[in-house]
Amino acid sequence: MTSMVEMETLRNRLEQIVGTPLRMKQLTKQQSESVYNDAERQDLPSPSQGSDHSAAHNLGLKTSVVVDEMIWYPLYVKNGHVHVLEAPVRELSKETAQLIELLVAQVRPDIGIPVEVQGDEEREVQRLSAWIVDQLEQERGDSEIPDDLELKRRLTGEMIPFLLTCESVHAADVNRAQLKKLLKSYFDGEVVLVPLRNHEWLILAKKELVIGAGEDKDEDNAESETDMLAAFCLGLYELIAIEWVGTFHLSVGSSFSPVKWLPSMVALLRETIFLGRTFHVAEHVHFPWELLLERLLYSIPVDQRRLFLEQAGDHGVLFSDNETLSTLETFFQLDCNVSETAKRLYIHRNTLLYRLDKIKQETGLDVRSFGDAVLVKLTMLLYKVTKRK
Repeated sequence: MTSMVEMETLRNRLEQIVGTPLRMKQLTKQQSESVYNDAERQDLPSPSQGSDHSAAHNLGLKTSVVVDEMIWYPLYVKNGHVHVLEAPVRELSKETAQLIELLVAQVRPDIGIPVEVQGDEEREVQRLSAWIVDQLEQERGDSEIPDDLELKRRLTGEMIPFLLTCESVHAADVNRAQLKKLLKSYFDGEVVLVPLRNHEWLILAKKELVIGAGEDKDEDNAESETDMLAAFCLGLYELIAIEWVGTFHLSVGSSFSPVKWLPSMVALLRETIFLGRTFHVAEHVHFPWELLLERLLYSIPVDQRRLFLEQAGDHGVLFSDNETLSTLETFFQLDCNVSETAKRLYIHRNTLLYRLDKIKQETGLDVRSFGDAVLVKLTMLLYKVTKRK
């Protein structure tokens, strides 16, 4: 058997290949009956319990089930609930659906169930985690944290949220205690660390630990807040990447009140990481305020994206060239500044001008002109998320 591939890694990679969001979902017991004939009797054993390749077959899990225009790929069973990978049927070809089914079937027997933590604080963290997941499943982003959750008392005032994910098998080496110890040292204070999905952690820190009290609220200070958040987040990412071997992604949000907006903030940060990984594959730290255009473009239906690309012109060959793509991305990132772009790319200014002129010859668009630059930018982003045969 091949080596174990983490479910979250599989979901992330399939999401990129398929070009449509996939999500991990816990079914209700009634829904579970459609994919597992006896969901209440037993749980899928973890590797530490001696699970083997026949475990999934003994449980009677089906390979996939289509319900209400969604297809469910069963992953494991816990506490009578089947956990599945969910995808929209209409956006998957028959071949793609079969490929996902095959890959899930291969990795499913080796995936264990997270061990429940012990201790009062850990139990409260798990309760908060379960509540967040439940609110997101029900799309209740504006729900207020219930009073019976003890952690609510620690989530008062303005806090800064971070979302950390890992798509590498080395993530198994990262446990909550080790991560919390590292965070306490970096933040120079206590933070709330909430595990969500496998290898996904929500970090909540008091605002003053990250950017200070921020008493002034004028526009200049608001802009500097994002700069401080970006710098702090980059430093945190570098520390984590050095501490553990793996591929991590990190996002951060602006200060907010977690008591009232926690689920919606988690949803925003998850979307930010997804968009960042989709549109900017070489980057690992993602900021929601830098992905506004990407969020708008991704919301456009696939058919409309393809229509726009057809009308804008077929520049697939242009964007498939790594040198040209890197030149354009850097040029746009530096506000179309020729001198700064040449410095960043470590090339002569005339070499950059030659590349830009070549793009103009091949597309008829001069990216030094604002209107043409906007069109090329939109076309380039859409090519990253739209399959062209």
